[in-house]
Amino acid sequence: MEFNKIKLIAEELNNLACKECTKGWLNKQDGLSNPLEDIKQCANEGLITPKLYERLFKEIQELNKGS
Repeated sequence: MEFNKIKLIAEELNNLACKECTKGWLNKQDGLSNPLEDIKQCANEGLITPKLYERLFKEIQELNKGS
């Protein structure tokens, strides 16, 4: 994925304050990419903190289980 797109995703991720925010972000995804992979790429580029990465990864897994 191109760096500018990763950077935009990271900006959105850094603004997610709670599980409901994460759910809203997931709902507006276009389905063209895997949200977990997007989060992983942002973390690999150092655009989100390891703590945020862990929280988001966990929240998305929990939300997917509830679907």
